[in-house]
Amino acid sequence: MPGINGAPMSKPRSLPQHNRFFALVAAAFHQWPERGAGDNRFRPDSEDHLRAWLLCKAGHRHIATFHTDADADSVAALIPIVFLMMANKHAWSWRDGDDIKVCVAKSQSFAAMTHQEFCALSDAVEEVIRVETGLDPEALLREKAA
Repeated sequence: MPGINGAPMSKPRSLPQHNRFFALVAAAFHQWPERGAGDNRFRPDSEDHLRAWLLCKAGHRHIATFHTDADADSVAALIPIVFLMMANKHAWSWRDGDDIKVCVAKSQSFAAMTHQEFCALSDAVEEVIRVETGLDPEALLREKAA
């Protein structure tokens, strides 16, 4: 069935799928390993922090580049704190030569993504969970439901 301007209509987003995604993030947060390979393993502070990190790791992110003449390492260390305080969003930043890269998760709202895009993102997030933790997303959801 055609949609606006004759373009095919996208399948609408699924509320149960959306809820499953958030349930998976919650389950992963509660089972997230404290230590892993090396000291650089990400340790989330909250479910929201984990969700933002998973979205970024899955490639659903914006990365902006800023040039600075200041000490790039010091500036990069401050950006996530300032961003959280001012925008109430999690951000990650790092030095790249004389530049600073700042990464934030893109929106996954119903208005921002089609059903197919959300399906692909959900699959990518599940793969990040598997790779980063060795945990099986389906098993996490079964344990949460039990």
